[in-house]
Amino acid sequence: MAYRSGFVALVGRPNVGKSTLLNALLGRKIAITAKKPQTTRNRIVGVLHRPEAQVVLVDTPGIHRPRHKLGQQMNKTARLSAKDADIIWHIVDISRPPNDEDRWVARFCEPLQVPLWLVMNKADLVERVRDHWLPYQALASYDNQFVISAARETGLEALVNAALNAMPEGDPYYPEDMVTDQSEDFYIAEVIREQVLEMTREEVPYSIAVAVEERTPRRPDLIYVRATVFVERDGQKAILIGEGGRMLKEIGRRARTELEAYFGKKVFLDLWVKTRERWRDQDAWLRRLGYSEPER
Repeated sequence: MAYRSGFVALVGRPNVGKSTLLNALLGRKIAITAKKPQTTRNRIVGVLHRPEAQVVLVDTPGIHRPRHKLGQQMNKTARLSAKDADIIWHIVDISRPPNDEDRWVARFCEPLQVPLWLVMNKADLVERVRDHWLPYQALASYDNQFVISAARETGLEALVNAALNAMPEGDPYYPEDMVTDQSEDFYIAEVIREQVLEMTREEVPYSIAVAVEERTPRRPDLIYVRATVFVERDGQKAILIGEGGRMLKEIGRRARTELEAYFGKKVFLDLWVKTRERWRDQDAWLRRLGYSEPER
């Protein structure tokens, strides 16, 4: 039997469970998840290995109507990832009726001339799935459709098997021991940002970015990490630091706990907060923070 390999792009509006699905399929966490929209800002690759095939899963930012250059870059990242894929999974939240963003995603995908599959997630939140799926099926001319729950990990085997069989013949793109191509610094920054998302409200979560400035082994059992959280206004900085520094300390404690589990050793996390006005609309800062996609 010939070996098969290819790319699947996970696209959808914000908060439909794309990153939760990616983590569930890989059996480990490589993408942060949060209840707030636009948690994913970058293209995140996860590699699913089978003896006969390899599926490269590409998690993309939620497609939305952008309000700044960061949002434009996020949509561009999703578009390029979808255009280059062998299959597009349009992930939707079946527990809610389609909205304008769902319709926009469907219109975004159809002209790409890539096989489009409808993946109806969050089936565990509804009693009668059939009552909910017809409006989603009408959004586009889908080549295949699946009902799943990424949180409960139901329906995933059929989805994966179908994707494996649909991959073109070819050699693997990644070595068999590789699960993701993201760097350790990227993962550290994302874990810190995830804790900010969980602990702050209103505009603060969407205005922050995290840069790892230093990562140095201090002892065989200790890593020193210095990271900066950028915000757009001094008022956001004050919220993030909190009275007596308590908010920032708690964010650091939670992030450190997760990072120590990831690295298997102690982590000294040195967190700083700086204001950089309107960084989401500045090309140079988007490039510095890793949010800029190359032109194609």
